[in-house]
Amino acid sequence: MKDERIPSLLQPWVSLYRSTPKVHLPGTDVDVAFSLRCAAVFILLRLAFRHLLCALGWPAGDADTYFVSACLASFCHSSLIVPALGAVLWSQKYVPSGKLAPSKQWYKDATNALMGFCTGYMIYDTIAGYVVETWRPGVGPVLSGDDWTYVGHHILTTLYMVSARWKKAGHMSAMMLMFNGEFSAPIMNLHLILEKALEQECCKGLRWLPAAFAYNEQLFALVYVICRVAISPFVIAYVSYDLLLTKRGRRDVPLWLSISWMPMCWGVQLGSIPWIGTCINTLKQGPMLNGGANEEL
Repeated sequence: MKDERIPSLLQPWVSLYRSTPKVHLPGTDVDVAFSLRCAAVFILLRLAFRHLLCALGWPAGDADTYFVSACLASFCHSSLIVPALGAVLWSQKYVPSGKLAPSKQWYKDATNALMGFCTGYMIYDTIAGYVVETWRPGVGPVLSGDDWTYVGHHILTTLYMVSARWKKAGHMSAMMLMFNGEFSAPIMNLHLILEKALEQECCKGLRWLPAAFAYNEQLFALVYVICRVAISPFVIAYVSYDLLLTKRGRRDVPLWLSISWMPMCWGVQLGSIPWIGTCINTLKQGPMLNGGANEEL
């Protein structure tokens, strides 16, 4: 690494990826060992956060304690991956259908590390959140309609990333969609954590908590609307155009694969519409303080 000019934000990712023994999916050179290690780390993080919350007075075995421990793990995932995605995307000319082969080795390793890291998170969250924590003895996992939506999102996102790594093309489209999708996630997770904290007896003495929730809610709503309304449709439209309508895109990524990616691209955008409506209403109302009464900034 000493002779390589690797962006500082990406050096830990490249080093970790290179130090991990490789186990490839059969018939491909797509490594899964890094993803499985990341999944194991997230499982341990979730358990550690759960014990920490209980030590702070949150009720053991309570659904809110489980939920917030999951939000804290998700906060770690998005906070780590967003800066790194920004660095890797900034380092190259952006071509959604671009091939990986011409790139320098450090860029290939960084790309595989970031997509492997995100894949690991999807594996962990599916197992921990939608199998283990919804398991009913004698029945199995019991999932709601929203649960199935998230599981479907995780499966499709994983297939997108794995197939891009398999074909060694289209990885930039996946990373740009990840970057835009995850950009608001740290603030969103903080919003969900603060919302649940307001309901906990052990947090009643924190006088700053309602104000922190109110202003973070406004920040989240603003960032989410910008990402999902002002940016995301144009990002997805450009990805679709490059993959489907350019000679380069049809040459570098098989057309059948590009077509299969489209529901993944646009499905997430359509699925965000209810959240967009909620965030717009939040911005119209302004910060809600003192038990729900509007207070001027």
